Formats: sequence, structure tokens, C-alpha cells
Amino acid sequence: MAVVNRCAVGIYPAQKLLDWALALELDIDAGGAREPCLYLIPDYDTEEEAEEILEEVYETIFEAELDFWHRDTGTWPAERTYPVFRKWFEVRFYPLIQDLVGEEITTTEVDEEFIGELRTALEGQEPRP
Repeated sequence: MAVVNRCAVGIYPAQKLLDWALALELDIDAGGAREPCLYLIPDYDTEEEAEEILEEVYETIFEAELDFWHRDTGTWPAERTYPVFRKWFEVRFYPLIQDLVGEEITTTEVDEEFIGELRTALEGQEPRP
């Protein structure tokens, strides 16, 4: 088993986001809607350092999360500052990532157009049991 030289941050929907989703009549009980998304971040030694890292990357996470919930950017909150982000999402830091696969980790660039088409195609489908 190997330890990956990254940490992770889990992003959970907070009540503010759920209220927004309900106002838009989005299905907040859809499969995975309340599950966290994990984002890999650089190693950190303290909670304060983890917060500093998150503050550097929160805009990307904020937009990715809003896009997951609703692709119409016109419905997104106009103010997307770090304090607003912390009101819309609960955050949990994961300081240790262990690789149980044992294969080399690779990355794949995500084609945003493809992701959008995939999300559109999957909208309304029932989650698997």
C-alpha cells in the first residue's frame, strides 16, 4: 500500500445550497445529491494551512459544485466569495490518502463539453439500486 502525496477536501451541500436547490425545484434527494465530492489538494501540515489552500482553490470548486446542481449560470449566486462558499458548503479535510490499487495513478483531462453532454443525458434517470 502506498500513501499518495496529496490530501483531499470533501465538499458537502449545506442548508444554504439545499434551500437554493429547492427554490429552483431541483431534486435534492436524487442519487448522490447529498454525497460529498472529493477534491485532491496539496499536502498540508495544519488545519490553518488546509484552509489557506482551500481559499486559493475555492472558486473552481464552487463553480464545479453549482454546475453539478444546475447548469444555468444565471441561477447561481452573484456573490461567490470565500465566506459565501463556506455558507453554501460544509467542508471536511482528509489529510491522508492511501492507494490500495497499487497501479500508477494517471490523470485525464476532462472535456467540459463532454461532461455537460453526459450530465444532460443522465438528467432524470433513476439511480441504480
